Amino acid sequence: MLLPLLRPLDADPASDFRLDLFPPALLGIVGALRRLLRDTLHALDLDPDAPCLILSELVTNALVHGDGPPTVVLELRCGRLYIAVSDASVAPVVRPAPNDARTSGRGLDLVGALADEWGVELIGSYGKAVWAVVAVAG
Repeated sequence: MLLPLLRPLDADPASDFRLDLFPPALLGIVGALRRLLRDTLHALDLDPDAPCLILSELVTNALVHGDGPPTVVLELRCGRLYIAVSDASVAPVVRPAPNDARTSGRGLDLVGALADEWGVELIGSYGKAVWAVVAVAG
């Protein structure tokens, strides 16, 4: 039986939303997820730039370094967008040492620079979730 999710008491029904997404483990899905978030934020007259880049980096990392298809949760509440991407790998998230000559491996540096907060949570033996929170403005 599916039960409805109840909107939190502090939610604004005109703009707050939650999307729980279960995309396939394909790198091509990153662009589709980014467009979905961009279009949703545009419809609410909110700036999508930082949130879309954060989402792209977190999903790409889950697909490249994680295990299995990712789960993506996007939740806008009270002007803050919560982005969480989980995968089935329990391997720790590794940030390469800073190096200006590096041509890849800067995704979490970008997330750290753009997000108000971010982190990693283990989900028991089921994997991990990497999350970020960013304020969005119109």
